[in-house]
Amino acid sequence: MSAATSSAQSAPFVTSVSAPANGYYRGGDSLIFGVQFSENVILSGAPNITLAVGSTLRQANYLAGGGTNSLLFAYVVQPGDVDLDGVSLGAVNLNGGTIQNAGGAAADTTLNNVASTAGVLVDTLAPTAVTAVIGTPPSDATQVAFQIVFSKAVTGFSIADIVLTRTGTVTATLSNLSTADNTTYTVVAQDISGTGTLRVDIAGGAVIDAAGNTNMAATGSPWMAGAGVPGAPTIGMATAGNGQAAVAFTPPASNGGAEITGYTVTSSPGGFTANGSSSPITVMGLTNGMSYTFTVTATNSVGTGSASAASSSVIPATVPEAPTIGSATAGNGQALVAFSAPSSNGGAAITSYTVTSSPGGFSGTGSASPIVVAGLANGTSYTFTVAAANSIGTGSPSAASNSITPVASLQVPIAGDVSASVAANSSANPVTLSLSGGAAASVAVATGPAHGTATASGTAIIYTPTSDYSGSDSFTYTATNATGTSAPATVNVTISAPTLTLSPPSGALPAGVVNIAYSQAVTVSGGTSAYGYSVSGTLPAGLSLNHATGVITGTPTTAGSYSFSISAADANNATSSAAYTIVIAFTFSPSGGALPQAMAGEAYSQQITATGGVGPTIYSLASGALPNGLVLNISTGQLTGPLAAGAQGDYGFSIQARDSNGSTGTAAYTLKVGAQAVTVADQTIDVPEGSTPPDVYLNRGATGGPFTSGVLAFVEPANAGTAAIIQGQLAQAGPATSPVGWYLHYTLNPAYSGQIRVGYKLVSALGTSNTATVTYNVSYDAGKVAEDIDNLVHDFVRSRQNMIANTIEVPGLLQRRQMETATDPITARMMPSQEGMTLGFSTSLSQMRAAGGDADAASAPFNVWVGGAFLAHDDKNKNDSTSKWGSFAMINMGADYLISERALIGLSLHYDRMTDPTDEDAELTGNGWLAGPYASLEVGKGVFWNGSLRYGGSSNTIDTQFWDGNFTTTRWMADTSIEGQWNLDEDTTISPKLRAIYFSEKVDDYTVKNNSGDAITIDGFNEDQFRVSLGAEIARSFVLENDTKLTPKLGLTGGFSGLDGAGAFGAVTAGLQLQTTNFWMLNTSLLFNIEGDGQKSVGAKVAAAKKF
Repeated sequence: MSAATSSAQSAPFVTSVSAPANGYYRGGDSLIFGVQFSENVILSGAPNITLAVGSTLRQANYLAGGGTNSLLFAYVVQPGDVDLDGVSLGAVNLNGGTIQNAGGAAADTTLNNVASTAGVLVDTLAPTAVTAVIGTPPSDATQVAFQIVFSKAVTGFSIADIVLTRTGTVTATLSNLSTADNTTYTVVAQDISGTGTLRVDIAGGAVIDAAGNTNMAATGSPWMAGAGVPGAPTIGMATAGNGQAAVAFTPPASNGGAEITGYTVTSSPGGFTANGSSSPITVMGLTNGMSYTFTVTATNSVGTGSASAASSSVIPATVPEAPTIGSATAGNGQALVAFSAPSSNGGAAITSYTVTSSPGGFSGTGSASPIVVAGLANGTSYTFTVAAANSIGTGSPSAASNSITPVASLQVPIAGDVSASVAANSSANPVTLSLSGGAAASVAVATGPAHGTATASGTAIIYTPTSDYSGSDSFTYTATNATGTSAPATVNVTISAPTLTLSPPSGALPAGVVNIAYSQAVTVSGGTSAYGYSVSGTLPAGLSLNHATGVITGTPTTAGSYSFSISAADANNATSSAAYTIVIAFTFSPSGGALPQAMAGEAYSQQITATGGVGPTIYSLASGALPNGLVLNISTGQLTGPLAAGAQGDYGFSIQARDSNGSTGTAAYTLKVGAQAVTVADQTIDVPEGSTPPDVYLNRGATGGPFTSGVLAFVEPANAGTAAIIQGQLAQAGPATSPVGWYLHYTLNPAYSGQIRVGYKLVSALGTSNTATVTYNVSYDAGKVAEDIDNLVHDFVRSRQNMIANTIEVPGLLQRRQMETATDPITARMMPSQEGMTLGFSTSLSQMRAAGGDADAASAPFNVWVGGAFLAHDDKNKNDSTSKWGSFAMINMGADYLISERALIGLSLHYDRMTDPTDEDAELTGNGWLAGPYASLEVGKGVFWNGSLRYGGSSNTIDTQFWDGNFTTTRWMADTSIEGQWNLDEDTTISPKLRAIYFSEKVDDYTVKNNSGDAITIDGFNEDQFRVSLGAEIARSFVLENDTKLTPKLGLTGGFSGLDGAGAFGAVTAGLQLQTTNFWMLNTSLLFNIEGDGQKSVGAKVAAAKKF
């Protein structure tokens, strides 16, 4: 393949469009259109073609054909689609995608030479049908015709598809089905006899239309046969209303053979009618005051029957209309109201009129105008309305009358002496005055008070005493109206000192308890704030009074009964006091109730403590009995055992505490003593970050010993660490006071955090205990986690650098010349070893051309190449000999140009992927790349210098038991070598190579997280290697008797990896090549590698090829 040259290409275009076959298409059918292009096209996205189905635009979506010149688009017919004159195609919609040729030229999607779609018809609608009798045949007809009309032309319709539905006793048969257009059909029902209805129904799925759609079931309209009109109903009672009447009746004795469909009531006179389906029926539109009678008729499908007899007469009526208001005239406490009768009495005679006042609702009743309304208040303004009443009820009121104010003959007011009492320091106290005679219009202060102020407003006076004054005061006042002013009267005022009230009142305050916070508020009211508080007597020790708020607070320290008084004073120095007592009780711990359960035959200890007493406290058993073996220490209050073997049972007792002052307190307890049994207790251990879980003494809290063994029941979670039950070992290594017994020893995974639960049982001569749980609350060791993961990442990056340095390949001039003489288009290799396997391949444009016999392969300056290797390696655990398989793969590719026979330049790209399993189920995975230029020169005959510079990076994941994360790297590599190939003689060649590599990779800071959301950020680092190696391969060819060519090879390589590398490394290869006269070639080789840190690998390579 020679160097490529670009040339302009024309854009693809549509040459023709094929359409579906002519015919009808139903719901679910596919319409497929083929679009032919002038050349093969490539698609991206989801293009479609606009398709008009009737008046609806649809889309035919791309179906298949990408990569060819024929694209298929399909539309699936949807329910409801109808197009009876042919669908039509619109334009191609790229829908965000592309259609182009292999050269990237966008296609012209204009649709040319579109096949006709006039015959592509769409019909998804099912036929419907309507049936009814033709004309109005008489009910006694023996033959009638029914018409059946379909919504469209159908086929396959016969009498068998018609259902003749009957009611009552009627019978008939169908015949003579006919049609002129396959849309409208006629069928005859003959030999009709009996009474009832006939109806023609159509079964569903009986016919199909041109598109193949089946019809929907249809129900026809019934026709009545053999019936007459109903008889006359029996009239009932008519009840009058407002312009209406409700008429009751009962159905006729005969319905004429057909169901009655309704009743009609008719009035006389007037002929007003009303219809209904049952009794009663209300006739509207009647004239109030006019007398009416009513008749009723019944109707069925045949007609209307005769009328009933007339009802009794009724007269509709309603309440009267509103009278017309006249004038109102005021009097002394009354008014005279005139009015006119309403224009309508509502159809019944008016029986009375009622006049009502506003305000007050005072009323007066009479049969005619005018009417007097009494009981009014002189001086108050009133209006009046009037309403008329008849036998039906009271009508609406008239409009309001004119406003009037009743008045009496005016007198001079009389002012009387009064007395008043007010509180000191009060203000604006209203004074109740004594006024008589004529109504006063106003009052005034005649002589002011000596110790306060009196203010008159209207007919009221308010009084305010001088601040802080108490005692007597007085002032005079007068009253005035239009007639004159009264004589002065005296107001005598008594100003009383305020009474302060304390709350709570004197007595016992809530009791307190020693060492329990206490708070009690004493408040005062009735005076002028702010208040002050003081105490006399002795408060309980530990309590104090807040002199500003009156709150007693503190924590009592001494039990006893205390008496004291609290005094309060207001801002004006009014005072009050109250006497109180507080009892402070001992504090018992525990406070009472059930004590922890004891066990017969086992030791028991429970401290009972009473605090708050003065001096020594003496304890005694106040009531009840202690279990046999349990003793109360009178000085300390401690209950101790061991309990007697048969002491099981329920016990109740009270313990009294007495101090040196004689104060006492009692607490009641219950104690359940169970039978002796083997039990163990739950324990909780908190393990701080970075520490080791302590050994847990399992005998603590256990009963039924001595114990002979311990059993693990469960460990949750199983991967957080390991648990073991041991006897005495750690206790002996610990402090001398550590008890000998059974211990739980737990070895923690430092990366784990959270809760660990270990279940255990203990065994004694009495049996096996219950299962108890030791719960460890563990905080992870962040430093240890970071250290472990940092080591994993270091090892991963270092190992990958070694594999990249050994696997990366760029063909130089020497390899280019070997490619040009190749006999195989692809070179492949496999190298198994005790710790894995390596698979590799390589090829190039020159190699493929040379292997294909192209005589110009050696002269082509441009070459592209690709190669790869896959390494499967076994990471064997040195501790437990378990195997964990990992892999490394690399793809090398590039292109180069031969400047001359002695110089070559190129650009290479390298992709690598590595998976590295480690101990404890951790796995690191990475994807990386390198890219850059390279060159190769022949610096002397058979001596070549190769050089390359590459830059790249990688993205990697960390997956451990408890922590996961990602990290990225940037990398660069400088690679240079000198190699050669010399013929020592015609059959012997030697190929030496000196190579140096500098490889630097920077790992960025990264973060790992656990399932709880905790995060640890780990610092990045640089990993640098400088590798220098020197090697050579020698080969000699021998021609055997049968002209087979045998070539043995031996190669040696040694080097040193500095900086972060593993130090010295080396490799030995030995191989054999056999080439037969019929072009078969067999290659075998052995490989031995060793690194400076002791890593070794042994491999073998076998290859066979034949040239055709």
